Amino acid sequence: MQELLFLLLPVAMAYGWFMGRNSIKQNNQTEKQDLSIKYSTGLNYLLSNQQDKAIEYLLETLKVEDDTVEAHFAMANLFRRRGELDRALKVHEHLVRQAHLPSKDKQQAIFELGKDFLSAGLYDRAEAMFNKLLKSKDYGLKSINNLLKIYQSTKDWQLGIGLKKAIVKAKDKKTLHTLANFYCELATDALKKDEFIEVIELLEQALELDPQSCRANWLMAKIYENHQQFEQACQCYQSIYQQDKEFFPDVINNMHHCYSKLDAEDEFFVFIRKVYEETGSTSALLKYLEHIESKHGVNKAIEFILSALKRRPTIKGFKHFVKMQMVGSGKESNGDSLDVIKELVTAYLNMKPRYSCRTCGFNSSTHSWSCPSCHDWEQLKPVRGLEGE
Repeated sequence: MQELLFLLLPVAMAYGWFMGRNSIKQNNQTEKQDLSIKYSTGLNYLLSNQQDKAIEYLLETLKVEDDTVEAHFAMANLFRRRGELDRALKVHEHLVRQAHLPSKDKQQAIFELGKDFLSAGLYDRAEAMFNKLLKSKDYGLKSINNLLKIYQSTKDWQLGIGLKKAIVKAKDKKTLHTLANFYCELATDALKKDEFIEVIELLEQALELDPQSCRANWLMAKIYENHQQFEQACQCYQSIYQQDKEFFPDVINNMHHCYSKLDAEDEFFVFIRKVYEETGSTSALLKYLEHIESKHGVNKAIEFILSALKRRPTIKGFKHFVKMQMVGSGKESNGDSLDVIKELVTAYLNMKPRYSCRTCGFNSSTHSWSCPSCHDWEQLKPVRGLEGE
């Protein structure tokens, strides 16, 4: 009897293992079926335009597990893209409340919730969410950028500067560039109060963060010019040319004024000739024509501009050519005709935008340091081509 018992024991163990395995499979299959039914019910609510009821049902019945968390994120992001922020907020808040959620998913939920608040204009709540993620490896830099967007919208420049340590540590060029412009905003306010030392200190910090910030040198030149330190101002204008050749045409007249105060106009025109040869800028061409006309006469200047327009025609250059022809024209009838042409060209140019954003393509007739459309800093540059520089 005992021998029979020993023989049957392995059979019993094998049978138990087999039945247990089948039981687990059956349970898993049952769970999958339940999950499928829950999703189907929720989707039916969505398809029948009962979206609020669908969200409530899905959040109540579907446990947030590893295999469903992505579905929750996808559903919330879909709502946000459609502008249904209240529904997106509801899903992301539900995810944030899940205590068992893995750290990476929890951080993503907090970040997405911050984006929901930001899209809704609830800056204080968005700020609180992003501040929680400043030390996050995956969302730290993204959170800094969103915080800077908030402070840019609210003009809280000092709060943005409070993130300097984290920004410098991240070593992201675009974020450093943004922070440099926050210092420039504070310097602009100090410039209005003529606080010379404070302006210089703020701009030096801006250039330390972003050596390519032409705005910082532009402000530096203004404060030096206001205090009749023309040599330092000229150095700043030369730095602007090295930093941003596209923006440089906007400072040519100011630069000329500073050189004339130093009685160094010949040096200035040597520099402007170099600028024209390197960039083909119409503003540089017109400024250099002043020098040719004063040194060699109108006819020589006309020859120079004709040659320049043949190589690179621009409407702005043509307008100046017509103006020169009017001065040199002896016949009244010719002068009247040229005057009409000049007025037409002027009216046409006045209709066209002077600046274009290099990031988003936004066009504007006036310059601003932050693009009104995409809000990127220092991207509005003079238009180039036939209708510009």
